[in-house]
Amino acid sequence: MSKRFTKIICTAVAAISATALAFAPACAVNWAGVAEKDNSAYVEGTNGGFVAETGDYVYFINGKTKNTDANKFGTVVKGAIKRIKKTDLDAGNLAKCDTVVPSVYYSGNTNAGLYIYDGYLYYTTPTTQKNADGVVLNSNLDFKRTKLDGTDTTNGYIWQSSDNAVDYRYVKVGDTVYILYAISENLYGTSVTNVHSVNCTTKENKILAYNVSDYAFDTVDPENPYVYYTMNVPQFLGESSNYKYNQLYRVRADVTESPRTYDFSEIEDYDAEKDPVYINYGDYVFDGIGWLNYKSGRLSQLNYAYGSEKEYTFDNSDYTYDIQWYKDGVLYYTRKGTESSSLTSLFKLTLSDVDKDGDGKVDATWDAIEENKKQADPALKNLLIRGSDTTEYEFIEMDGNTYAISTGSGGIVKSLVKDEVVEEGFPMSADTSATILAIREEHGHTNLYYSATGGSGYTINRIAIDGVEDDYRKLSTSLEPDLTYRSVKVLNLDACSDWYKPEFVGNKLFFASETAGMSEYNYIMVCDLEGADGVMTNKEVKALNDKFEAVTDKIGEYDGEKNADGTAAYEGLTDALRYVYYTGDTEYIDELIQAYIDVLGKDKEYAYSEASVKIVKDYLAVEGDWADYKDDYKEINGKKVYANSRDYYYAVIGEMTESDSDAVASYFKGEYMKEYPVDNSTWYEKLSTGEKVGFIIGMCAAGLLVIGGAVWLTIYLVKRAKNKGETDHEKAFKVDITDDKSVDVYGDGEGVDGADGNGLSD
Repeated sequence: MSKRFTKIICTAVAAISATALAFAPACAVNWAGVAEKDNSAYVEGTNGGFVAETGDYVYFINGKTKNTDANKFGTVVKGAIKRIKKTDLDAGNLAKCDTVVPSVYYSGNTNAGLYIYDGYLYYTTPTTQKNADGVVLNSNLDFKRTKLDGTDTTNGYIWQSSDNAVDYRYVKVGDTVYILYAISENLYGTSVTNVHSVNCTTKENKILAYNVSDYAFDTVDPENPYVYYTMNVPQFLGESSNYKYNQLYRVRADVTESPRTYDFSEIEDYDAEKDPVYINYGDYVFDGIGWLNYKSGRLSQLNYAYGSEKEYTFDNSDYTYDIQWYKDGVLYYTRKGTESSSLTSLFKLTLSDVDKDGDGKVDATWDAIEENKKQADPALKNLLIRGSDTTEYEFIEMDGNTYAISTGSGGIVKSLVKDEVVEEGFPMSADTSATILAIREEHGHTNLYYSATGGSGYTINRIAIDGVEDDYRKLSTSLEPDLTYRSVKVLNLDACSDWYKPEFVGNKLFFASETAGMSEYNYIMVCDLEGADGVMTNKEVKALNDKFEAVTDKIGEYDGEKNADGTAAYEGLTDALRYVYYTGDTEYIDELIQAYIDVLGKDKEYAYSEASVKIVKDYLAVEGDWADYKDDYKEINGKKVYANSRDYYYAVIGEMTESDSDAVASYFKGEYMKEYPVDNSTWYEKLSTGEKVGFIIGMCAAGLLVIGGAVWLTIYLVKRAKNKGETDHEKAFKVDITDDKSVDVYGDGEGVDGADGNGLSD
């Protein structure tokens, strides 16, 4: 077969393949999933972040991504949902991960993330749909699910949001999973905020509350199916004027109908399809209506006591409710009277306050109007602060008491809550503007993990918060040898601060890295805080920090060593060691040295001295100056990683894309290695002196040959012309221009007068 024919066949096949791919649907990729099934149960309390657990596996998002990242199903690496077996995690096999969902995970709202319910992963991903112009609509977010073995991914989506930063939760009530979300939308000609619930089985989308003023999902328990919200009270349904007071409601994700009916008959031309006016499926919690008596005319069907025989007689002012926080099932809110002299007070409301029988509904005996009147009664024990202070607290139960932990300009402050009122506290740490990351019970203490200023992202710090004031006054280690009540920083960790907070899996800390070289890539790294007896104590953390800093200090010391003449003993060695410290790569150093020899003709000690190269080799082999680290190592991905390497302290888990891996390596090369030699000289400049002399002699000889040849040719032509004489015109070519009418000498080759194109007539 000729090459030309082969090319034709190949081109045709390529064209057919390209056409087939162009029209193939996105779901045509057959993802086989993972080989080993996960039949273990979900670990309670691990949903909602970038990590979720079962008994046998850890599922995690493989790095922070953007909604604009390429999202071709089956090819995604960064942002894919991966898993690692817990036995492999414990053994340090951090690269031994399976891809479960090969799509980009993304949510612009990091209050919710991965969820596991009944053997399925629930997640969000930027849609791959395109508009009529072929532009990917990646500002839309698809809500989907996939089995834990990577199969049975939702065809299309369960629900799609036009806002990729929508505030949502995946929650479960009974045997059904719901998407509980709040969104600003224009459904009936006006932009309002609504609370919705989507049944993940039937895909039915219900508006639970229409035109809410404010709302709150549980920020501690991302599986909580309840949402609290406030609503204004219109003076007349269908009109825009509202009373000064508002109302507080609570609704659960599974509610399918309103607990009460409303009469809209007085609204002229009312059409529920065009404008529902008022939708509210929530339970009535507080009604801010103030002065009234039964015959005042202020009660309406929206006050829920409308038409009752009960008489309300009180003359306090109207109240407005503002939701402050909703944490771990407890609502914290402020209530303020509409009079200018009224104080703002902070209150709390627990689930058991309104639902004593535990049926999931506000008790029938709960009177939202009466409770509004009496809730400030000290006997109710729900008043926390009277006054303007609305500091956000973490409330912790310790030693039989309730304490409030606050962060701010005064540091981390601990206050006793006595008779349900937050008393003046004392600082445990001077760290200001701290962000609370986690609270864990460890070694019989309540430890607070938090981030303080000083890093490019979240730093990781820890302090026990169960001590008395005197424990935190012991400023020296000699007074507190175990460091329990001292704040310690975990290494130099930096976690991405505009993504999910760091999470623990056992005693291993997972975080999206913003450490050296990773700030633009944000892959997941793991720091092992396993100590001699469970998680490290503060004293063990400090020892780990000291070991970590000793390595970097020792590397830096080579810069200070001098020769007898005052010159640097190891020029460039410190940076070369830092490169090896981060990458574990010595091959590039050998390549660099050889490049200076081959490209620039330098000697082998030009880039690094032989003594420096020896130290680099010793560093990697933990010999010579580094022999003290020989017995201190971990097995990571089947290799011994010694304590003089960054990966010993924290290392990447999962997989990096090839381009990102190359980019990170390039970063460290640019940061710590000498510039790679580039040959800008001409070919002549590359020649040695002997080669240049030889070249000149050769060119001279060639020049003489050319000149001699030209002289000989000239002489030869002159002699030839003399010998031949005049030109023989008789033998010259002759043209016959006699007229031959049968030939059209002016024809254009395409025929004339009906000619057939050969210049002849028919």
